[in-house]
Amino acid sequence: MDRRARSTSTRRACPSCGAWIAADNTDRLCQRCRRTARTELYGPPEVPGDFWDHEAMAAAFADRDMGALLAAYRHHPQHVSRVTQDRMASWLGVSQAQLSRYETGENPIDRIDRLRHFARVLGVPGDRLWFDRVGIPSQAGPDRGAPPDVLAAAWDASSIARSVEETARNDLAISRRAALTGAAAVAMGPALVEPLQKWLHPLQPLSKWSSSAAISEEELVALQRVADGLRGWGGRGGYGLARKAVLGQLEELAERLSRAPAGPTTERAFFIGAELSKVAASMSWDAGMHDAAQRYYVLGVRMAKAGRNDPFAALCLAAMARQMFDLGRPEDGLELVQLGQYGTRRTATPTLQALLLTREAWAYAQMGQVREFHRAVGQAQDSFAQRRDGSEPWWLHSFDEAELEGVIGARMRDLAGHDPKQAPRAEQHIRRALDLRDPARVRNRAFDVIGLARTMMVAGEPEEACGLIQQVVPTAAGLASGRVVRKLQDFAKEAERHRDLPVVRDAREAIRGLRTA
Repeated sequence: MDRRARSTSTRRACPSCGAWIAADNTDRLCQRCRRTARTELYGPPEVPGDFWDHEAMAAAFADRDMGALLAAYRHHPQHVSRVTQDRMASWLGVSQAQLSRYETGENPIDRIDRLRHFARVLGVPGDRLWFDRVGIPSQAGPDRGAPPDVLAAAWDASSIARSVEETARNDLAISRRAALTGAAAVAMGPALVEPLQKWLHPLQPLSKWSSSAAISEEELVALQRVADGLRGWGGRGGYGLARKAVLGQLEELAERLSRAPAGPTTERAFFIGAELSKVAASMSWDAGMHDAAQRYYVLGVRMAKAGRNDPFAALCLAAMARQMFDLGRPEDGLELVQLGQYGTRRTATPTLQALLLTREAWAYAQMGQVREFHRAVGQAQDSFAQRRDGSEPWWLHSFDEAELEGVIGARMRDLAGHDPKQAPRAEQHIRRALDLRDPARVRNRAFDVIGLARTMMVAGEPEEACGLIQQVVPTAAGLASGRVVRKLQDFAKEAERHRDLPVVRDAREAIRGLRTA
């Protein structure tokens, strides 16, 4: 065989692009593909615009599922070299096991900060995102039943009633089609705070309101009885028959209010609607549906405004702030708290003042502002000490001394991430909360125990921390509460640095078993 024949028989094609590989290149890839593959070791490659149009990617966008999007990205046929879970995990700053749970849906991704981080790392185009409405058009098409924009509705009683009715009806229809997800669009920044500032203005006149029959005292008593019963379901987990029952009652009440004339019983009925809206928000949040939770908190503010109950509106704003803290948006949460404080500067009772001040302290803890945190906590304790028996509304009774101590302790634990000296004081407050907490408030006690365990982890006592977690896991299994599970997942992440300890491995395995049960 001559030299030319031997040369042709030994030539190799690059398995990635098909080009011939140079004779002096001993690699399996051509020089260009090897250079691209080497770059991808340190971060995602540049991809063409049509990369995001692939069928699997389009399905992930339609389902609003970041885990599915990560899997579709890895298996995309346009990649020069295979993207393994280890490689992608290094890009995203997570473990390979964590990425695997994201892709399979075992561990849903519902934190806005994490969704944003993953999208930013992979270079997902802004117009493809579904979880942040600030400057990004909605991805919900007509067949997906886009919810009404509750932030844009007019601030008069009839418009508020219609907005509640349309939203509840829409969400009931979507839930039957299982189309709501926990990672849908949530308004943030000025898009959230500025529309809510209209709460400070007087309610628009009701001169054009219906002249139909007024809500009677008998109807009002019946509505309150139903609301009282449904309120008790708020701590039993979120997405199921209980939530549908609340939404159904809210829709019926709003439909009745849209036809009712102005009057005292109508205003009281609006307040009952505000209660139901807040319960629906809490259930939605527990199920991880942050977009739905935000809608119902906003509707709670609006219904309370129509019901002439600004303090309850401030309570709804405080709950919205807590949701923002959970999503890693302390600045937004602080603005909502301050809006509630300003709106009730003349009407807030000592307990409401204390509650709002603990929310203010919560923001400072997340931002690492130690001095401001302790100032707000001191003011909250002073306000709480001024309350008098029988002078507080019933809807503030749950904010008792145990709740005050628990919130302060948990927030001191957050602050310990910036200032470790806060950990011993956090432990004192949380233990005090556990001593005071009513045993019937099982979910609150679970939060206390998990908070204490996380404090022990910060203090460098992983064995004691894991012992507390093993105590609370059976309780968490019976609660069916998404928020409790997510707090346990936070503990598991924080315990990662001690993963070589047998007690830590056992505790994390127990939490993993709870997730998959």
